[in-house]
Amino acid sequence: MMSQKKIANAALLCIALGLVSCGERGGNNNDSPVVVSSGKEKLHVSDLNVFIMDNPGLEISKTQIANYIERWSEKELIYQAAVTDEFDKHPDIQKKVNELKKDFIVAAYLHEKIDSQISVSNKEMEAYYKEKSSEFIREHDFYNVQLLLVESSAEAYRVRRSLLNGEDFETLAREQSLDASKENGGKLGWVMPNALPDPVATRLASLSINTVSTPIRTSLGYYLVLVLGVRKKGEEQTFEEVKDLIEWRIRAKTREDTYKNLLKQLQEHYRVEINWNYLDSLNLER
Repeated sequence: MMSQKKIANAALLCIALGLVSCGERGGNNNDSPVVVSSGKEKLHVSDLNVFIMDNPGLEISKTQIANYIERWSEKELIYQAAVTDEFDKHPDIQKKVNELKKDFIVAAYLHEKIDSQISVSNKEMEAYYKEKSSEFIREHDFYNVQLLLVESSAEAYRVRRSLLNGEDFETLAREQSLDASKENGGKLGWVMPNALPDPVATRLASLSINTVSTPIRTSLGYYLVLVLGVRKKGEEQTFEEVKDLIEWRIRAKTREDTYKNLLKQLQEHYRVEINWNYLDSLNLER
């Protein structure tokens, strides 16, 4: 689930690289080469290297770093101009900065106290699946498909004969297929019919498992299709299909419970008093 992991990595990249910039703005001595100078500020190679080494789980490309460097330079110029004009001393801006600082500290605190402490075992996920398997009903048909695309009908029949005579589908797909899936031996994995060309999708339901289809004509050429498995609509999903969702659910529930417990402890330690009656003085419609 771009997937959810990549989106999170991209967000973390922006935040963390932003912290590199903030760390530089303190006049720290740094003898490593300067990547970019922008007004009074400098970004060094070491600043970027430290970030990359500290975050081995992030997929960081040269293009991402280059884009960041350009944004860093532009932002520094604008920031320095704003400081020269004393925008940073404006009460409204100082208030917003303090709010953002508080939000960041709260997020870091919760990550340390809650998120970093949560782990979900396979045993927990399997138990959850066993208890709630009736909730995981497949809403669509899925087919585990392998494809091979060639230009002409004659070529398709020739390749099919080779396959029926024992040639390996994956090998021939890598060598002869015109489809993008050739790099993976024609394997698409589990897909819904609407992910395939219409003539192929129409034929899927009638194909026998582990039997190479006759050539299927499409606007792209002629497909040979091998169905490796079928998961039917209305059936319970397998554990592997919903494993990531189950992990997310368990993490979310654990986080919610831990958050409530933490809040309860803090409320017992620090006095909290809410005067709801003063809401009436705000002249709100509802």
